[in-house]
Amino acid sequence: MKFLVILLFFLTVLPVFAEPLSDRTGLSTSFDVRVDGKTFEIKTTANFDIRNVRFEQESMFLDITSSLENNIGELQIPKNVTSGQIKFYLDGAEIPTKVLQNEKISFVTLEFKGNGTHTLEMKSAYVSPNDQLSSTSDVPKNNDQTLTIVAVVVIMIAVGMGSTFAYYYKTKSKPS
Repeated sequence: MKFLVILLFFLTVLPVFAEPLSDRTGLSTSFDVRVDGKTFEIKTTANFDIRNVRFEQESMFLDITSSLENNIGELQIPKNVTSGQIKFYLDGAEIPTKVLQNEKISFVTLEFKGNGTHTLEMKSAYVSPNDQLSSTSDVPKNNDQTLTIVAVVVIMIAVGMGSTFAYYYKTKSKPS
């Protein structure tokens, strides 16, 4: 009885002090951007939701919504989209970022505080700032994840049906 009480205590009290995983995990999304007549893919991984991406004059804007106080995001921006130094502004105030570059992409890591709705502005010299986003930019691409989910569901249904048939035939074949 004492063992059961101690076990119950640890199961109810310890999770109270656990740190949530969602602060450092993120969702991956992709947005198509048309620059100089060509379509480029901007990939993001963030623990906040990116609702929309748009161009206005010399800036690209990301409308984001966050339910967490500590936000972290990563962006992969093709080199053909921007040229020069990239600066980020959250609700008009410049925020520090870590930018790594190679011949194909700029990889940007940014962190900021504050939950709610924000506008993240990315300023750089764009190849052609007058081009607009393609019509598919509002719909994130997650085709690879969809295929995986469908495959797992089909396998689970097949295993469940197989188990049901095996149980049925096993009980039916036993002499009464």
